[in-house]
Amino acid sequence: MSENNPIKPKLVHSKQPEARPEPGTPEFDAWLLKRAKERAAKYLTDEYDLGDDERGILAGGYDRLLMSEEELAEEEEAMEQAQKQERRKHLKSVDSK
Repeated sequence: MSENNPIKPKLVHSKQPEARPEPGTPEFDAWLLKRAKERAAKYLTDEYDLGDDERGILAGGYDRLLMSEEELAEEEEAMEQAQKQERRKHLKSVDSK
């Protein structure tokens, strides 16, 4: 900060917790409502990058992103087969031999 620019920069993060009224008081209810409105305005109006629309939510390992379409299809087929077996594992065969 120089003498020519007396404006202090705004802190991004403060270690001191925000002062809040005692829970159960009207001041607390007003403070909570104000805080909720501020956060809702921020989260519901700002533009957020949701990532690649074709992939959806990223879950799993990084190596899955590097797989080809054929490898992904094979893995999904194997996962479907495993799910079918998992659903059937409590069933018993009634074939008489």
